[in-house]
Amino acid sequence: MTRELSDYEKYIRTEELLGLQKREDQLACADELTFQVVHQIAELHFKLVMQYLHTAKAAMAAGEPDKASEQLRRVNLHIKHLPEIFAMVKVISPLDYHTIRLALGRGSGQDSPGFNQILSFGPTLWEPFERLLGEKGLSPLDVHKEPGAHHALYCLMQELIQFDEGFQSFRYHHLQLVRRMIGLATNSLKGIPAQALQKGVRYEFYPELWKAVGELTDWTGSSYNPRPLGE
Repeated sequence: MTRELSDYEKYIRTEELLGLQKREDQLACADELTFQVVHQIAELHFKLVMQYLHTAKAAMAAGEPDKASEQLRRVNLHIKHLPEIFAMVKVISPLDYHTIRLALGRGSGQDSPGFNQILSFGPTLWEPFERLLGEKGLSPLDVHKEPGAHHALYCLMQELIQFDEGFQSFRYHHLQLVRRMIGLATNSLKGIPAQALQKGVRYEFYPELWKAVGELTDWTGSSYNPRPLGE
């Protein structure tokens, strides 16, 4: 007799969701289920991040910096947790990891659609933010100099730079995961050197915001006149 699904199961579509993994008799090893579920969880986080990024960009275009900041805070919450999600892969032994890796064929984490969507969409938030600054004749340094006078823009700027920093941090943790599981002095199954991931860790979405931090440092230090030794 077929059990009737609860409203919760129908709404969450648990049968479909829990049927998206390999069956026990299909697994290359027991921990392949861990590998598959962790990466599926990550893709769901990426999906939410993209929804929030689109909403944040639309809010900036509509002249609503507070709403944009609210959406970016959501983004940053997800980005903060991504390293811990992928840390669950570390329960797999390197030997079993290679068994799973070979079952992927020519698959690679760099093919993640969610990751690549964030990577390409993230920089596009700069243009509407720059427009908000331009409407008030401001630069990022001006906002840093008087955060109280430009509170909404300051908060938005901080969320943007946190997003940039958080995504860089996530990429660094992923690099460390690759280093731990397969090493960096090797190639992917596509023949791409694992060390190529190191370049991505240094990539910035908003170099202008990082530059402004240095400009603020120079500006605040310009009035510093140390007393000569001996006085």
